[in-house]
Amino acid sequence: MALSRHLVLRGLCVLLLGTMVGGQDLELRLKDGAHRCEGRVEAKYKGEWGTVYTGDWLTKTAEDVCKRLKCGVAIDAPRGSYFGPRLGPIWLLYFSCDSRKDESTLSLYKCVHLHFKNYNDTFSHDQDIGAICSGSVRLIGGDRPCSGRVEVHSGKAWIPVSDGNFTLPTAQVICAELGCGKAVSVLKHMSFRESDVQVWAEEFRCEGEETGLWVCPRVPCPGGTCHHSGAAQVACSGEIQLRLVNGGGPCAGRVEILDQGSWGTICDDGWDLDDARVVCRQLGCGDALNATRSAHFGAGSGPIWLNTLDCRGKESHVWKCPSQGWGLHNCSHENDAGVVCSGNQTQVLPQCNDSVSEPAGSAASEQSAPYCSDSRQLRLVDGGGPCAGRVEILDQGFWGTICDDGWDLDDARVVCRQLGCGDALNATRSAQFGAGSGPIWLDDLNCTGKESHVWKCPSRGWGRHDCRHKEDAGVICSEFLALRMVSEDQQCAGWLEVFYNGTWGSVCHSLMDDVTVSIICSQLGCGDSGNLDISVGLREGSRPHWVDGIQCQRTDTSLWQCPSYPWNYDSCSPKEEAHISCADRENRQLRLVDGGGPCAGRVEILDQGSWGTICDDGWDLDDARVVCRQLGCGGALDALKFAQLGQGSGPIWLDELNCGGKETHVWRCPSRGWGGHDCGHVEDAGVVCSGFVRLAGGEGPCSGRVEVHSGEDWTPVSDGNFTFSTAQVICAELGCGKAVSVLGHVPFRESDGRIWAEEFRCKGEEPELWVCPRVPCPGGTCHHSGAAQVVCTAYSEVRLMTNGSSQCEGQVEMNISGQWRVLCASHWSLANTNVVCRQLSCGVAISTPRGPHFVEEGDQISTVRFHCSGAEPFLWTCPVTALGGLDCSHGNTAYVICSGNQTQVLPQCNDSLSEPAGSAASEQSAPYCSDSRQLRLVDGDGPCAGRVEILDQGSWGTICDDGWDLDDARVVCRQLGCGDALNAMRSAHFGAGSGPIWLDDLNCTGKESHVWRCPSRGWGRHDCRHKEDAGVICSEFLALRMVSEDHQCAGWLEVFYNGTWGSVCRSPMEDITVSMICRQLGCGDSGSLNSPPALREGSRLRWVDGIQCQRTDTSLWQCPSDPWDYNSCSPKEEAYISCAGRRPKSCPTAAPCTDREKLRLRGGDSECSGRVEVWHSGSWGTVCDDSWSLAEAEVVCQQLGCGQALEAVQAAAFGPGNGSIWLDEVRCRGRESSLWDCAAEPWGQSDCKHEEDAGVRCSGARTTLSPNTAGTRPASNPLPGIFSLPGVLCLILGALLFLVLIILVTQLLRWRAERRAFSSYEDALAEAVYEELDYLVTQKEGLLGSPGATDAPGEDYDDAEEVPVPGVPPASQGNEEEVLPAKEDGMRSSQTGSSLNVSREEANPGEGEESPWLLQGEKGNPEYDDVELSVPGTSIVTFW
Repeated sequence: MALSRHLVLRGLCVLLLGTMVGGQDLELRLKDGAHRCEGRVEAKYKGEWGTVYTGDWLTKTAEDVCKRLKCGVAIDAPRGSYFGPRLGPIWLLYFSCDSRKDESTLSLYKCVHLHFKNYNDTFSHDQDIGAICSGSVRLIGGDRPCSGRVEVHSGKAWIPVSDGNFTLPTAQVICAELGCGKAVSVLKHMSFRESDVQVWAEEFRCEGEETGLWVCPRVPCPGGTCHHSGAAQVACSGEIQLRLVNGGGPCAGRVEILDQGSWGTICDDGWDLDDARVVCRQLGCGDALNATRSAHFGAGSGPIWLNTLDCRGKESHVWKCPSQGWGLHNCSHENDAGVVCSGNQTQVLPQCNDSVSEPAGSAASEQSAPYCSDSRQLRLVDGGGPCAGRVEILDQGFWGTICDDGWDLDDARVVCRQLGCGDALNATRSAQFGAGSGPIWLDDLNCTGKESHVWKCPSRGWGRHDCRHKEDAGVICSEFLALRMVSEDQQCAGWLEVFYNGTWGSVCHSLMDDVTVSIICSQLGCGDSGNLDISVGLREGSRPHWVDGIQCQRTDTSLWQCPSYPWNYDSCSPKEEAHISCADRENRQLRLVDGGGPCAGRVEILDQGSWGTICDDGWDLDDARVVCRQLGCGGALDALKFAQLGQGSGPIWLDELNCGGKETHVWRCPSRGWGGHDCGHVEDAGVVCSGFVRLAGGEGPCSGRVEVHSGEDWTPVSDGNFTFSTAQVICAELGCGKAVSVLGHVPFRESDGRIWAEEFRCKGEEPELWVCPRVPCPGGTCHHSGAAQVVCTAYSEVRLMTNGSSQCEGQVEMNISGQWRVLCASHWSLANTNVVCRQLSCGVAISTPRGPHFVEEGDQISTVRFHCSGAEPFLWTCPVTALGGLDCSHGNTAYVICSGNQTQVLPQCNDSLSEPAGSAASEQSAPYCSDSRQLRLVDGDGPCAGRVEILDQGSWGTICDDGWDLDDARVVCRQLGCGDALNAMRSAHFGAGSGPIWLDDLNCTGKESHVWRCPSRGWGRHDCRHKEDAGVICSEFLALRMVSEDHQCAGWLEVFYNGTWGSVCRSPMEDITVSMICRQLGCGDSGSLNSPPALREGSRLRWVDGIQCQRTDTSLWQCPSDPWDYNSCSPKEEAYISCAGRRPKSCPTAAPCTDREKLRLRGGDSECSGRVEVWHSGSWGTVCDDSWSLAEAEVVCQQLGCGQALEAVQAAAFGPGNGSIWLDEVRCRGRESSLWDCAAEPWGQSDCKHEEDAGVRCSGARTTLSPNTAGTRPASNPLPGIFSLPGVLCLILGALLFLVLIILVTQLLRWRAERRAFSSYEDALAEAVYEELDYLVTQKEGLLGSPGATDAPGEDYDDAEEVPVPGVPPASQGNEEEVLPAKEDGMRSSQTGSSLNVSREEANPGEGEESPWLLQGEKGNPEYDDVELSVPGTSIVTFW
C-alpha cells in the first residue's frame, strides 16, 4: 500500500480500511449516529467489533474516515463517548518505533501501529472517539430544509446531479437517507449555478428500497456528459426541529436546528433581537430578552445551517427568514448564535450527581425533585397526552428509551411522579406505544418506587442493554386524560365523557357556560361553538361522574387548562350529566375541483353563495397541508401554482396566504384579507393530497392493509372492532367496488412505529371514511391482534335469474362495478358452475345446458372469462380475464342448474369406463353426477398454460406424456375454459411435478367432458416418472412483453395470444392502463404513452385495441377491451410505452441462473463460511437467525457444494450485512435440495435487524457440482453435449457396465473350467447368458430408462434388468414367453432368438423362494445402482 511520506496519526484511518489483519479485511464503521455517516468509530478484528482509543483525534483525522466510507467530508471529530458508550473491546492506536510486535499488532507505517488487544482495563468507553461526516448526498438551495438541488460529494467537492433520467425512487432513497421522510416532488429544469463547473457524470438507477444513494445502481453517462435540462431538485416531507442548548433551561441557550439527521447551529452574522424574537416565539418561550453572539453558550458542533439572518420578527419559523441560503456560510462555531427568552428562569443550581443510585428510603429519594440542575429530561410519547406513552429520556442531545426487562409498576410510579402525572395505572411492555429510535439508555431497571428520578434507580448501567426497540417500555399514569362524545348516531353531539384514573366517566354541567362549551367543541374538532342540552332524558346505566364546576377562560386552549372542582367519583347526580351539541359546520365550504378525485384539484371556497379560488402568491406546502387536513385528505404532496389544473371563475377570495400548517381552516391563515387580491385566474392555486385512507401491501390499490394519513405519515389501523361496514366505505371511497373480505391478525411491520388511536364506527352509507363516527381508544392504544386488511373487488355478487327471480337455476348474472351483467357462455366451465352453486348455497352443479336462453331486453352481456379450479369459495376469487373478450350474442349466455339447497345426493361419477366418442355425455359440459376431482395448470405463468395436474383423494398429481397429443390437450383446455389447445407439451416442459401420477397412455378423442373420462391405462396405473409430466398451452394463454433493442422498460408493447406475438394498439389508452402495464412488467408504477422514435419495420398481427383498465383490475388481462382481431388498428397506432421504473434483475449475473448462484457466503475466513446472503428482487440480502439451526445450515452447505454443516452461526458473528433482510423464521428439515424449498416467512417480512444475521461454517472447500447434487432445481433446458448431466451419467454407468462385463467373463471362464464335465447343453445356455448381457448393454431400455421399472431409486437412475440364471426355471414355471402389450409408438416389441424376453411378472419370484438372479439391482446409494453377481456355487460380488 502506497503511503504519503508525510503520514501522521491524522491519516491513520485510511490505512485501517485497506489493510489485511490476520488474512481478513479490516472493516470500519460509524455506529449509533443519526445516520450512517456519523457515529462512534468502530473497527472489526477476527469477527468482533470494538471501539478505538487514541490520544490525538482531530477533524482532519476523521476526514479520511469520511472519505473511505463515502460520506463526504468531516464536519467534526467528537470525543468522550459523544455517541454513547459501547460494550466490547477497546483497540489502541499508538506511536512506537520498536520493530518488535506480536501477531495482534499491525505495523501501518514505520512507527504507527494498531494493537488489537482489549484495553478495557486501561481505558474506558467514556473515551470512545466518533466522527461526523457531511454525508454523500445533500439538498441545497431550497426554500426550506429537506428540499433543494441534489448534490453528491466526490470526495473533494459537492457536485450537482443532472435531471436527465432522475426518478422518484431515487428521490425516495435520498429523502430517507437524509432523515427527511418521503419524497413529495421531483422538480427539473432548474438552472445550474455559475459556480457549477462540473456535473455528476452518472445516472442513479435506484429502486426506492436501497439504504443509501451510494448503494444504488449507477450508469455512466455516454461520453461522460449526462443529458439534462438542468439540475435535479427534490422536496421531501420531513420536518425540522429547533432547540436551545447549554442555557440552563429550555428557554435560553445556543440555537440549534435539526435537519437531515444532524443538529447544527446559526452563525451570528447579522444576528439581532428580531431574529431572537422569532426563535423565542417558535419555542413558546415568550419574548426575546437578549440575542447573544460569539458562542456565548459555548461552541456547538456539526453543520452551520443558517447565516446572515434578516428576520422581521413576525415569521412563524426561523428558517423562513431571509438568509444567505440553507447550509451556506463562512463562519466557524466560535460565531454560534444564542438567545435568552423571557420565559427563562435565571436561577443557577448545582449540577446533580447521579453516578450512584439513591438508597431506598433516603431523604433525596422521598423528594419529587432535587435541588440541583439535571440536564436530562423525561417525556412520554405517542400516548395521546403528556401522561401516557413510551418513556423517553433526553441525554447528550439524544432522546432514547428504556428496555422493558424487569419493567413493572414500581418503575412506572417513579416516571409518573417525576412528570407530575399522579400514580401509575399500567406499566406497558413490548413497545405498546410503538417502537422508538435512538439509544436505549436503561435496562433491567429495579426501582423501589420512591426514587426522585427514574435514572437514579438501580439498573444495568447507563447505556448498557441487550434489547431492541420492540422492547420499549411505556406507562399510563392516573392523570392521563382524554375526552369524547358518546352517541349512537352523531359525531359532534352526545354525552360528554372524560378518561381519568384509567376509567371513562361523565362530566357534570354545573357552572358550564358558552366559553367552556366552545373549548370542548374546538378540542373535539367539532367547530367553535355549541349548546348545552338540558332537556335530554336520563342516561341509562351507571358510571363515574368525574368532574363538576368547570369554568374555562378565553385564555385557555384546552379543557385540561380550565379550573374545576376536584376529581370525585360521584361529583353529581345522573340528572346533571352534560349532553352537548356542537355546531360543527361553518357557512363557508371548501372543495377541490378538476383533479380527478376529491383529494386533488383547484382549491375553491364557497362564500355568500359563490364559489371562488385562491391566488398562488406565496402558496406553499404549509398552505396545502391546511387544505388537505381540513378536507380529510391526509397530507399534502404538492402545492400547485399557475392554474395547473385549469382556471376557475368567480371571485378570488384569498391572496398572499401564509399558513403555519397547523390551522383548522384555510381561511384562518394570515392573508391580505378576505376578497383582497391583485391576481387573475391564471394564478389559481391547487393541491395534490395523499388521501385519508389507502390499502397498502396488496396485489393492487384495491386490497391490502388499511392505513390512514395523520397529516404527517401513513399509520396502520388495528383490527380491533374493525367492521365490514367500515370496509365497504373504504372500498367505495377508493373507487374499488365493494368489500368482499376483512382480514385480521396481519402482523404489523417493524417500521410501523404508531397505530391509529381511534376506532371507526361506519354504517356503510357514508361517502368517505373521514366522515364516519370515531371513538378514541382507551389510553390511546387500541386493542388488536394485528392490522386490519381489506379486499375489494368489482366482481362482488352473483345470481341465477329465471323470469326475473333469483333462485338456484337460471342465467348467470354478476354485479360488476355496481351494475348487473349477464355472463357469456364462451369459456364457461363446469368448475365455474360448481363455484357458483356453492357460493349461492344451492348445492352442487347439475348441468350447464347450452343456449339459446332468454335475455331480458336491456340486459348487458359481459365477456369476462373466469378460470376456476372448482375449489374456490367465491367466483370473484377465480382467475379472471377480460382482455379481448369476443362479442357474445344474446343466445349464448351462461346458464346453470344447481341441485338446490336441499340435501340432494347425486350418484358418484363412474369413470372406470371412458365415455364413448360422440356420446351424449361426452358432448355435455356437466354430468348428472357428483365429481370431486379438480383440474389445474401449474408453472405456466397463467391459468391457461402449464403442467396438467388433477386433485383426487386430497393429493394433486400429474399425467404421464405417453401417447400425449393435441386431442388430449383439447379436453384439458376446454374443461378449464381456456379455448382450444395450441400445443401438447411433453418431457416435463413446465418442470417436474410431485405426488402421484394419476393417468398414463391417455387416448382422448377430443370430445370428452373431463380429461379423466378418456381411455387410459387406468386410474393411478403407470410406468412413468415425473420427468415425463404432460403439459398444455391453450389459445387463451396470454403473455406481455416490451420489444426494444436497448431499453428494458421502454419499447413496443406486444401481447401473446392464440400462439402468436402481436402488437397492442394505443387507442384510447389512459394513464391507469399504462401504469397497469408497467407494474405487470416489473417496471415501476407509472409510465407514459410516447410517440415512437420511428415507424416500426416489418409486418405483424395487431391483436387488440380499446383497452380501458379500472382501479380494481390487478393485471392487464382483467381490463376490458375491444374483441381480439388480428388487424385491430393501423401500424401508426401501435403502442410504444416508456415506464418510469427499472425491472429487478432475476439473477445476480446473467440470466438464467440456478438457486446455487442466488446464494453466497460473505465475511468468513473461507469461501465455505460466512454470513448467508440470498438474491431476491434484484438485490442481495441477509437471513435472520430466528429459528436458525444446524438443519438450515446443512441445506446451505449442501446447496453451495461445501460439504456438511459444522456450525449454525447466529447474532451476526461474521459481521452485520446491509440491504434487505429477505428471510426470517426459516425452517428446514435438513434434506431439502435448496434453501428456497424450506418453510419461511414471506419474502422481506421480518422483525429483525442486521445484528441478527445468520451464518454458517461448512466442512469442506467449495467444489463444482452438477446442478442436482449442488442442491438446485433442475433447469428445464439442460446444457447440450457430452458434458450435460445425461451424458456424464451415461459415461459413468457405461464404465461400470464395462467393468461388470470383464469380471463376468472372468467368472464364466472359471465356471467353465470347473464344469468341463458338464454337458454341451449347459455350455450353450452359458453362451446365451453372455449374449443376453450384451443385449442389456446395447438396448434402448437398458440400465437407463427401463420402462418396466416400478420402484426406482431416484429420478435419474433406473434399476438394472433382472435376468434369471441359466438352467433355473422362472417363478411362473411357464415355458411360453409373456410379451407386454406394445404402446402406440412402438416402445417395446417382442424379442425372439438368442435374447431372453423376461416379463416383469416373471422376474419377481414367489414369496419364500430363493432369488437366483444373475444381475440384481438394489435400492442403495442414490448416485449409482448396486450390481450383484450371483452364480450357483460362487460367492456374491457387489459393485458400487
